[in-house]
Amino acid sequence: MASIRPVEKKAIAAAVIGTTLEWYDLFAYLYFSVTISKLFFPHSDPLVSLLATVGTFGGSYLVKPLGALVLSSYADRVSAKAALTLTVTLMGLGTAMIALTPTYSSIGGAATAVMVIARLVQGFSSGGEYGSGITFIVQRAPAADRGFYSSFQIAAQGLTSVFAGLTGVVISASLTSEQILHWGWRIPFFIGLAIIPVAVYMRRNVPEVNDKTIAPRHATPVREAIREHPALCVLSIGTFVLVSVSSYALAYYLPTYAVRTLGLPQTSAFAATILTGVVQAAFSPVFGRLSDRFGRLRVMRTGAILIALIVIPAFEFVVSHPGIASLLISQFVLGLLMTSYQAPMPALLCDLFPPSIRTVGVSIAHDFTAATFGGFTPFLITYLIASTGSKIAPGFYVCGAAVISLICITRVTKHARAAAARCA
Repeated sequence: MASIRPVEKKAIAAAVIGTTLEWYDLFAYLYFSVTISKLFFPHSDPLVSLLATVGTFGGSYLVKPLGALVLSSYADRVSAKAALTLTVTLMGLGTAMIALTPTYSSIGGAATAVMVIARLVQGFSSGGEYGSGITFIVQRAPAADRGFYSSFQIAAQGLTSVFAGLTGVVISASLTSEQILHWGWRIPFFIGLAIIPVAVYMRRNVPEVNDKTIAPRHATPVREAIREHPALCVLSIGTFVLVSVSSYALAYYLPTYAVRTLGLPQTSAFAATILTGVVQAAFSPVFGRLSDRFGRLRVMRTGAILIALIVIPAFEFVVSHPGIASLLISQFVLGLLMTSYQAPMPALLCDLFPPSIRTVGVSIAHDFTAATFGGFTPFLITYLIASTGSKIAPGFYVCGAAVISLICITRVTKHARAAAARCA
């Protein structure tokens, strides 16, 4: 394994900082979703209020495909660097709106409207973040190390959950419930807002790759991807289903699930999320390297099979033995399996799509899946638990996602072979 050169380290850092901010904002919104529901979506029934809050979270994902098509097309036509600078600027705008908007009690329905618009802006900007960031890294990575290099995008998500979880623990432990309700919930968003100028500076000052030496520009990369590679686009979306569902069900929605459904204290839920983040950050490069050595599909297939077999018993274990110990054990196991599937994914998608439409292809897989499966996972889990009365409903949801992705992995094998022949 070749060492990472300083210029490559700068490129990786510039790419992952936007991903870090994107997921940090999502964590902050979900961590304090119960508080936000009271302040911006008031209702006599707390469940309805919470559903409105997580529904807004999911609704923001409906615009992710639009952001993916617009911003990833811009990246393929102009440059990934330009697209990344634009996405992080838009992300900062949405974060500022959330951090500064008065509550419903102060300005009425306008507060709800601004919160919805802020999430839509963030959803649109995040639509161009993943694909552009992955392409930005892969363009600078040695061919034999793509899995390792691109896995740092996944590791960044883990570090984000650690940072956001620690922020939540400190706020919950340091402030009273009344202080959190009045102003404490805004602190995470101000922290995220403070990082935006650093991210913009880093991305503007990373040397650009001369993409003309990598692949010719295509005037309409979105049209080319859909018209020339329709089956690959669909299979890529299906392969990504488990990534989106496992992320949102096992990591991002956990604090709300643990507090509301299992009755655990907020600090215990944050601790479990921090553990998941540590596992994801530590093992993503490991599984990325394994995918370089043994093949992406082999590593991912093993992870998906194990998730399908273990996730329901893991939820049954937590529900039948509610407590911080059982929660941490389940989160460690599921977090490790989740990472084994997620870490090779960026490199796999970049391998599958031709360089001229790489950003568009990766973005279609990521953002269309996030819009249809990932973003609405908190809403669906809350609804399923309420309607069925089953506390292990999230396990069945994740298991179903694993089955879908396994089927698509099997079908995508021939495309992977064609991509390998193309790169040979």
